[in-house]
Amino acid sequence: SIRRQRQMCIRDRASQHAALLKCRRCPALRHQFSKLRVTYPDYWNLPVVPSGPSTAPLLIVGLAPGLHGANRTGIPFEGDSSGNLLQAALEALDLVDRVRITNVLKCLPRQNKPTTAELNRCHGYIEQELKDFTGQGGHAIFAVGRVAHERVLKALGFKQSAFAFAHGAVHELPGPLWLIDTYHCSRYNTQTGRITPAMFEDALSCAARLAVAI
Repeated sequence: SIRRQRQMCIRDRASQHAALLKCRRCPALRHQFSKLRVTYPDYWNLPVVPSGPSTAPLLIVGLAPGLHGANRTGIPFEGDSSGNLLQAALEALDLVDRVRITNVLKCLPRQNKPTTAELNRCHGYIEQELKDFTGQGGHAIFAVGRVAHERVLKALGFKQSAFAFAHGAVHELPGPLWLIDTYHCSRYNTQTGRITPAMFEDALSCAARLAVAI
């Protein structure tokens, strides 16, 4: 099928992330995948690797794949309401294919609620991604949600108490490096009005400007 061919292409592009694709560290998530492959046989149902150019000056970090989003497509922030909002903002700001996108948890969490143990087991992956990002000259990180903000700081070795999370907050880190926060663009947050597309786009625009300002 076309979807199967597309998944094969994604696997080819993800060859550099072979270790991540083979990761089976979380028993509960491994068991969940075994059931999902029966219920949704055409879904990706694997850890989701980063997308976008490795040399991008802006890194977008989210929480985890969504069931009918990245867990279906194999691409972070693609295929569900959160992904649609992000993609619309990227298009409006002419940032498509100019950013790198990833998540702090690589696999679909149960009930969309990652456990601390799962985040800790996955921590080495985001830690290496941030090392690669800063090593090649990346300048700005856009944290989508509080957990992403906290995990980025942890991976970079900074105290969370020194950099409080808030929507639109801009944190200058040694490096030089910028960390810009936004409320998560989840369906719940948009439906309750906690965040609007305009709010999200404004925060992303700030991150984009800082990414090329250093």
